[in-house]
Amino acid sequence: MTAYFDSFNKTGRLIGPGGCEGFAAILDNDTAGLFEFNSDGSTLEIGLALKPSFIGKGLGATFVRDGIEFGVQYYHCKHDVVKLVVNAQNKAAIHVYEKVGFTKIEQTENDIEMRLVLKER
Repeated sequence: MTAYFDSFNKTGRLIGPGGCEGFAAILDNDTAGLFEFNSDGSTLEIGLALKPSFIGKGLGATFVRDGIEFGVQYYHCKHDVVKLVVNAQNKAAIHVYEKVGFTKIEQTENDIEMRLVLKER
């Protein structure tokens, strides 16, 4: 999170590692998580984190779907694919991503790359 606060203090914008744009997700006036977006041609790469106090409460799939929908609207739906990378040990997150419709594309010892093909709008 430090990179975001530093960029906000310098530029007034939330810019994270690699130049991605960051957005806070708010639930009941509390920061529930963070979504990062990096727009690259027809692919929207995302990074996300749900606040630990919200994990295990059945919010994961909704958080992911709503974050993707926000990104699609924000970037005016120029993308065919949403991509993310998840730690291979994070079974709960992988389950949520698969529930949303992501499929595994490539796996290394530590990470799994997943993608979601967006339906025509």
